[in-house]
Amino acid sequence: MGKKGIIITIISLGVVGAATYGGIKAYQNYQANSLEADVEAIANINQFYFGEDTTSSGTVKNDFSQNVYALEDKNITEVYVEEGQEVSEGDPLMAYDMTLSELEMEMKELSAATAANKLEAAKRQLEKLRATKPIPTNPTPAPAPVAPPQPVAPPEPEPVPEPQMTNKAYNYITRDAEPNEGAGTEDDPYVYLCMPGCYVYGSFINSLSEDKDNPVYVSLEIHKKNVMTGKLISAWEISGQSGFPQMDDDSKWSVSTRTQVVEEEEPDDEGWEVEEEEPEIPEPEIPEGYTAEELATMIREKEEEIRDLDLANRKVQLELEQMKQISDDGVVRATVTGIVKNLHDQSEIPNDGSPFLMVSGSEGLYVSGALSELQLGQVEIGQVIYANSWESGKSFEATITEISIYPETNSSVWGEGNPNVSYYPYTAYIEDSEGLSNGEMVELTMSSRQEKQDGICISKAYIRQDDGGKYVLKAGEDERLAKQYVKTGRVLWGDAVEIVKGLTMEDRVAFPYGKTAKEGVKVKSAE
Repeated sequence: MGKKGIIITIISLGVVGAATYGGIKAYQNYQANSLEADVEAIANINQFYFGEDTTSSGTVKNDFSQNVYALEDKNITEVYVEEGQEVSEGDPLMAYDMTLSELEMEMKELSAATAANKLEAAKRQLEKLRATKPIPTNPTPAPAPVAPPQPVAPPEPEPVPEPQMTNKAYNYITRDAEPNEGAGTEDDPYVYLCMPGCYVYGSFINSLSEDKDNPVYVSLEIHKKNVMTGKLISAWEISGQSGFPQMDDDSKWSVSTRTQVVEEEEPDDEGWEVEEEEPEIPEPEIPEGYTAEELATMIREKEEEIRDLDLANRKVQLELEQMKQISDDGVVRATVTGIVKNLHDQSEIPNDGSPFLMVSGSEGLYVSGALSELQLGQVEIGQVIYANSWESGKSFEATITEISIYPETNSSVWGEGNPNVSYYPYTAYIEDSEGLSNGEMVELTMSSRQEKQDGICISKAYIRQDDGGKYVLKAGEDERLAKQYVKTGRVLWGDAVEIVKGLTMEDRVAFPYGKTAKEGVKVKSAE
């Protein structure tokens, strides 16, 4: 073949290739123009309900026990059931004497309020300890300059001065001094902001215990830069119950050293006198406060105290809730259908923490999970949670039937909350349990608030992934599908995925599967 023939052949192949490519593009354009993809508005498919969410694992079981504990200081008047008797949900189990119910309710509410106040006061004390800056273990401050001898004249007796302050910090405090803040109670003491050299008069300390029935609590505090918002340097807490002896009204007591200020003796003769003593190098001053080791010990002890107070608070709150539930007729009713077991005699109330009786359930499916202590008080019996099967992937609704007042040490709980909090077991009943079996593992998701808030959370079925990351197919400005990459967050209820970045409430997205799930396809709003 000649050179001219080769050129003609190449040109012919190019024409055929261009025609083929043009045909393919024409067909693709025809398909893109003839297909339509349904798109849904984000506002219609949004499932954002994030609150204090906690996720835990649980095991499905076909039996559940209702534990009935005897209330303290409450007489049981009648027991309606016997050992081994079958009862249904709502059947009466036992009754209390309600003769003094109103008075007992008021006393229990007072006990609950007191327990809660003690817990809050301990938490505030812990925060103050954590904010305290430790002092050096071996302080070596530079010696202070010694002032030259000055003539000393015999002063005339002066009356006790009125309170004097520098800005809002006291130089000295008398019994008429006004506190900077506080109510004077054990939980909320009067707080006096003091200068580093501040002292109090004995008359002030004596006044704290004048009313024996209502002692006064105060905290004399020295803060950095002499303002309440500055770091706490030292605090001297005094109360009318501290056991201080009666002091001289004109005696002075240093706030920083907590010792009496001793006045120098005046010269006996009249006139001026100049002391000729050799200057002495002062001893290094030991700063007031606590070392890092002392603070660590105090913080650990306070944390243990808070755990004990927290347990006592939850116990009295549960007792109060139980009293409210029986306040009408005093009758405790079954919450599950089952068999009565471990029934005690009416005259032998257990005092070892065990229940007075137990109803062992026999119908339906139950699941146990755990919730954070931060959610106690926000989550209640009767609230709906969500269980997602690990085997089938199906989601089920469950209703909480019982929340324990005692934390558990080993709970498989995870989530976005504080990892140092305690977790409390709960039991939930699954009414529509088709597709679940006894012993199956599920993922349990609980939210302490069921209020819809600002945010985007859509089904994971709308999200796909490629080498560029996770993306959705959304309607573009030209009313055609376009790939939109997104940043995702938490997974809720095993299906809904939080969209942190990439979508707005005004966007519309398409189901990313099927022949219409392609970039460039025209869109239409779904019916």
